[in-house]
Amino acid sequence: MPISIRVTNSLQHGPVEGFQVGYSRLPWPKPIPVWTYYVDGLLIDTGSRHMQREMLTHYAQHPIEQIALTHFHEDHAANAAALARQHKCPVWCGPLTAQLITKSYHLLPYEHYWFGPIEACSAAVGIDVRPTFPVPLETERYRFIPISTLGHSDDHHVLLEPNEGWLFSGDFYVGNLRVFRRGENIYQQIEAARQVLTLDFDTLFCGHRPTLTNGKAAVRRKMDYLQGIADESLDGQRKGLSERAIVRRLRMREDWFMRAFTSNDVAVTYLIRSALHDTLT
Repeated sequence: MPISIRVTNSLQHGPVEGFQVGYSRLPWPKPIPVWTYYVDGLLIDTGSRHMQREMLTHYAQHPIEQIALTHFHEDHAANAAALARQHKCPVWCGPLTAQLITKSYHLLPYEHYWFGPIEACSAAVGIDVRPTFPVPLETERYRFIPISTLGHSDDHHVLLEPNEGWLFSGDFYVGNLRVFRRGENIYQQIEAARQVLTLDFDTLFCGHRPTLTNGKAAVRRKMDYLQGIADESLDGQRKGLSERAIVRRLRMREDWFMRAFTSNDVAVTYLIRSALHDTLT
């Protein structure tokens, strides 16, 4: 008898439909679901490979004319090829994203547990991947402006619909997380938030935590939160504190189970280490 957990949810906000999928092999650790969004023939992000069946079934009757990817991670890009094949439509993304999704890349065990490998997505397997976003990316009714937002990954983009005040933010926002993945950059995330705050939007269609009203205020809180961590970390360093002492100073605690479960890929320490050692460039 299967004991894996499969999660699906939906939301409707005006003409935008959200569909959430999540998976875990066991009841615990629980799934980390991700949202995909459909509006006016455009699908933004494509969910995880473990939930491909649910994605294809749900979107089979949707008239998807084009797909846009915010970034290459396996919970956002895994089903781009399958959905593009199902709907005979192109996949828009940034140039680095296009390069990274040409084949199924290496995953750590925890990424297999929650998400599964991406399906290769390129012309070599018959998919029309377009490696430069048009500006704007247009549907029949709407115009989406792609904006580079580094920090979570080197290829990350958000999509702004300025007339509607919508920001489709992928993993740019995701609330006030107290951990970083290895390689995330706090200063790039702060700068990306600063850029985004110059835009006119209210609805934040986040990949993990949608904020349907007051989205701009949520981004400002996230920016202030990260800036506070950076400032406190640097102050602690000037006073001769170790990374662990700075973690304690910030009233944070390392989740050693999560660190072990993710093969040392996710940790509080990486957030502090980024503040101490990373730069904007």
